[in-house]
Amino acid sequence: MTTKQIIRFAAAALATGSFLGFAACNSTSVDQTWTAPDLSKISFRKIMVVATFPDGVTRRAAEDALKAQVTRTECITSYSLLGAESDLQDLTKVAGVLKAAAVDGVVVMRPISDKNEITAIPGSGYPVPYRTFSGYYSRNYALGSFYYAPGSYAIDRVVQIETNIYEVAGERLIWSGATTSTNPGNLPHLIKDAAAAIREKLMDEKLLPSS
Repeated sequence: MTTKQIIRFAAAALATGSFLGFAACNSTSVDQTWTAPDLSKISFRKIMVVATFPDGVTRRAAEDALKAQVTRTECITSYSLLGAESDLQDLTKVAGVLKAAAVDGVVVMRPISDKNEITAIPGSGYPVPYRTFSGYYSRNYALGSFYYAPGSYAIDRVVQIETNIYEVAGERLIWSGATTSTNPGNLPHLIKDAAAAIREKLMDEKLLPSS
């Protein structure tokens, strides 16, 4: 994938909806990955992180959160060099910034899905007192009508993020993965959990050294 394709890809993602105001209790998994056939390890001297979220405030918060997770390699945010969202759509400007900053790796995160999933929870016909004879054999239960607790519904927020890792030299994609977070916390927590899940996956694949 060329740098031009990378920037077009990022520009398209800027049209997605806002990813703010998350609930709590997060569970994050890596659902699918792709690795360049000739890749044996990922090693960069300097990384630029790009978060293609729809507005500047969200983008900066996401890039700061992602940068905080990169601890073994020098890392800069795209907004520190390309402040306006429109700058990410300018191929010439982006290529010039990457070269001037001596960046050899780019990590791009983009939201691909943010939806609510509804799960039905069946009702119950037997309350706790039914579980013992003494509890059951009482005026409230044995002599009353059949007990039934109605069912309910659980609503979970599910957010999917795609993360691509590029080599600047050769302008090529070397790794891609999609993470799914269920009921994520706030935006920094979402990015932190996604980055942690990706890091663990890369270590499992022997592309990064174990911590």
